[in-house]
Order: sequence, then structure tokens, then C-alpha cells
Amino acid sequence: MLPTTVLVVVLVVIGIAAVVSVPLMIRSTRRQVVDDAAPGARKPIMGSPAQVWVSRGERVLRELGATLGEHAAPHGIGEDAAGVVAELRLTAGQVAELDHALARIPVPALEEERRALTAALAAARGRPAAADLTRSHEAVSARIAAAGRRRERRDALLAKMQATVTELEQARDELAELIADTAVDTSDDSTAALTGRLDALRAGLVEVRRAANPEIGPDGQG
Repeated sequence: MLPTTVLVVVLVVIGIAAVVSVPLMIRSTRRQVVDDAAPGARKPIMGSPAQVWVSRGERVLRELGATLGEHAAPHGIGEDAAGVVAELRLTAGQVAELDHALARIPVPALEEERRALTAALAAARGRPAAADLTRSHEAVSARIAAAGRRRERRDALLAKMQATVTELEQARDELAELIADTAVDTSDDSTAALTGRLDALRAGLVEVRRAANPEIGPDGQG
């Protein structure tokens, strides 16, 4: 009888521990979505456009936390805004990688070299050296083209970051105005209006996050 009783007690304790640990695991997972970055990921240089956009997004996140108060928990606005900033950080890392790659391609020097090769090719037409000069010209042109593609991708990411931050700032301002307008009226109607607007703003923030990461699904989950 005693071993059976001990076994029951152990199973009950394990069950309680499992139930208690689930919320902790969920909270830990949510923190990882915001805080974790790829190991060894590059960070944007201080003062660079990518770093400026991340800083503005982080400032909005802090200001939203101060503005929302008790509204943040039930409506998830703070969590959605944190997701936006997490996507901004990841995008900034991509921009930093592209900037690093671009810095290793001396485009002005390559363009000068290509001009010299073009002139040399014209002078060597029909001679044995023409084949090697052609190969050199193609290689230099390929490097210049690669730099151009990377620059276009970087510029597109920076434009996406700018749009994301400005829309996030718009949501912050609208939410602050909404809370100020409803602070003097605590009726059920005003509460319902506040809830509806908060839900709409939350949906708007999810849309911004989806714009920063196309893999986000319709429900806002990546």
C-alpha cells in the first residue's frame, strides 16, 4: 500500500510541476522571439540608417509601454509592437551584412579597371591577348553587377524599415490620442470603443510586422 501511495504522490507532484512550467515556457518563447538574434549576426554601425531606424523603433516600443499601462496585457499591443521591433533588428542585421559585403567590393576602382580593359580590348582585337582581356573584362563587370544588386537589396530593406517605423510611430500617436480622449469617460460605450480601437491598432501592428517579414501568416504568426 505504501509504495502505491508514494507513486501517486510523485505523479501528482510531476503533474503540478508540468502545469506550472507551461506558462513559464510560453513566456520564455515569447522573449526569445524578441530578444534572440542569429549567432554571430552583424550589427549595424552606429549612426548608420539601419541603426537609426532600429533606435526609433525601440523608442516607440518604450513609449508604447509607458502609454498603454493596463491596456497592454489584455489586448497584446505591447507584444505586437515588440514583434515589430524584433523584425526591425533582424532586418538591420541583413543590412549590416550587405554593407559589409559592399565594403569589400571597390566599385570605383573596378569601374576604372573596366574602362582600361575596354580600351585594351579595342587595341588587342584579333590578337592572342584578346581572349584573356575579354575574360578579365567579364570578371570585373560581374563584380560591379554583384555590387549593384546588393546595393539595390540594401536600399529596399532600408525603405522597408523606414515604412515600418513610421507606421509604428503613427500607431503610437493614435493610441495615445485614443487613451487621452477616453480617459474622461468611463462608460461601457467608451470602454467598448477603446477595445475596438485597440484591437484595430493591434491588427495594424501585425500588418506592419508582416510587411517586414513576408513569412508571417494571416494570424500574425511566423
